[in-house]
Amino acid sequence: METQNHENEWFSTDQLILWLGLGRTKCYMMLRSGEIPSYKIGRVRRIRRQDVEAWLERNRYRPGEE
Repeated sequence: METQNHENEWFSTDQLILWLGLGRTKCYMMLRSGEIPSYKIGRVRRIRRQDVEAWLERNRYRPGEE
């Protein structure tokens, strides 16, 4: 039976801020708008790693696209 490593699969907003190097205001703005999907569990907001990685890929800089 294959086991998955669930460590760091979910991030808090503070962890997301550190990972992306964003300011708190910008990070919360992106979460509230749905630009980066998040989940509210009670009063706690959690963000899935795969959602952030998909967002990063969609926003990846590709020379010559501007």
